[in-house]
Amino acid sequence: MAIQQTQAASQDGAAELKSFMNGAGTYPNFSFTRYWWNGDGPRAGIKALVLKKLAPGNDPVFGKAARSEVLIPDTAAPDYADAEFLLGQFDAKLPAFERHAFIQVKITLGAAGTWTAGYEQVRAYARGHFVTEGHPVVLAAHVPGAAGSRNASHVHAIVLSRSLSINGFGKTNYELCSDLGHSAAWEAWDKSLKVS
Repeated sequence: MAIQQTQAASQDGAAELKSFMNGAGTYPNFSFTRYWWNGDGPRAGIKALVLKKLAPGNDPVFGKAARSEVLIPDTAAPDYADAEFLLGQFDAKLPAFERHAFIQVKITLGAAGTWTAGYEQVRAYARGHFVTEGHPVVLAAHVPGAAGSRNASHVHAIVLSRSLSINGFGKTNYELCSDLGHSAAWEAWDKSLKVS
């Protein structure tokens, strides 16, 4: 539950992107990290950090997420389904007074089924819990075993703090970016496991 500095502060007084993990406790194969801006200086934005989840390595074959996509609310313009556009607009339109950036849920997939089946389960969960509440979600499936790693396959669900509609970005969901949001996200995931 430690606070981590995600981006180093520069000498010019830039704001730092900080993170806090598992504030509402730990759950099996499920982690919840919230990210916020600390400081009033210029912000580097979240785009580069989130896009790194889609292409975490330099290898031309194994350096990209096994699968990635952007889920958007039904009322959002289709342009926002492109990660570069979505994240660029989020960075450009986040008011200086708003500190919350995004939350990231990481779900470790079980070894019993295929990673694609696990991905689809996480996708349905993200759509049902976050997107129906108006939040865009960037999904990234990582399958380290394909590159010879013993690390387990997992899916990152990166949920932006602001709602998205036909009019662009709207209000910030402060509960999402809190221990209450963590608990609700876990309960929704746990419930989805029991019905599948």
